[in-house]
Amino acid sequence: MNVTVFDAALAKTKAPRERLARKPTAWILAFARMVRKAFAPLVCLFGLSTCWLPEIFEAEIRFTSTGAFGITYIGTLTYAPLYGQIARDEISKEDADRQNRQFLDFLTLDTAFKKVNALGRGRYQVEYSREGQFAGKMQSVNFVTRQNAIFRLKTFEDGRIGLSGSGQARFYAERFEQVGLKMEGLVRVVTDAEVIEHNATFIRAAPVPGFTQYDWRIRSLRDDPPRLIARLKVDPRTGVPAYGGLAQGIERD
Repeated sequence: MNVTVFDAALAKTKAPRERLARKPTAWILAFARMVRKAFAPLVCLFGLSTCWLPEIFEAEIRFTSTGAFGITYIGTLTYAPLYGQIARDEISKEDADRQNRQFLDFLTLDTAFKKVNALGRGRYQVEYSREGQFAGKMQSVNFVTRQNAIFRLKTFEDGRIGLSGSGQARFYAERFEQVGLKMEGLVRVVTDAEVIEHNATFIRAAPVPGFTQYDWRIRSLRDDPPRLIARLKVDPRTGVPAYGGLAQGIERD
């Protein structure tokens, strides 16, 4: 099943899906230069490796047994270090406004963000939609970035594909809660691949025949991060995964 067929099969879902730009890493490089220049002393004030926190959200990750994928995120993204500085009154209004504008620019550089609205205090209401195709082992797609991944979808050397959520929110839950941050939402995986391991809260048949839906209801910062491992379809002639197209929208690990 290639990406086009996959799109048609999942047309019944509510999540918006549009084509990903061919060069998804250019915006990351631009942001990295900006951070080094302007934010070096401020990045990850809490000592966190993950600075973006999903607060109120719905995320859907779709992938087929031949490696086509789609990712949708609708909800709030909060840049935790800036939010913490404002909550503790450790930054001037002028500096906070400037950083709010710069992080808004950072998000809008990525064409997968279809809508981005600044809410203030380091918070942004976003709609994100990305599609692509895995075409080999040790490839990944990351949200929000590779360096600050809230969740990651990747292929392994043995033909497996896995979704993993960041555990940083749970690890730093107390610090987040002290400044009033929280996390609540839904993570959904829809796939026709053979799932061999997961910690989903609910499982049911998806609206599309042959696909299964795995849901995680996130109610607090302290919940376990989503985790799912599946097997990609193997080509009997070669004994390796039968990827359905050329690589698109992925990063190589």
